[in-house]
Amino acid sequence: MKRLLLFFIVSAAFAHGLFASDSLPFPVSVGGQAAKDGTPFAKIENPVAADAELSVQSKDAMIIVNVNAVNAKNEPVPGSTPAVILLQGKTKTNLDKTMDGKKLAAGNYVMSVVSEGKTASILLTIK
Repeated sequence: MKRLLLFFIVSAAFAHGLFASDSLPFPVSVGGQAAKDGTPFAKIENPVAADAELSVQSKDAMIIVNVNAVNAKNEPVPGSTPAVILLQGKTKTNLDKTMDGKKLAAGNYVMSVVSEGKTASILLTIK
């Protein structure tokens, strides 16, 4: 049941991010780098560490972050399970604070940050 709920949350956030006209509705930074707005995804320019700090400028009490592995075409990797990071009552955490406790492997990802009823969709590379 948890997996099904997670799937719906991730799917909704990912789909919303793909069709939003603004890929960065609020400021997000990873590893001290501000995401740069782009279409269809914002981007963190340089690779970051698997435990890099994630900062979201939002006043929401709950921020949901889904991190999905992507291929060279920025398409989700078939069979991969998204990592989920929750920020409750705070705006900063680290990428290694996933709900399942697993660090993100080196590779390319799209991060969907859900807050204030909007989704920021950001490409990043873990080194």
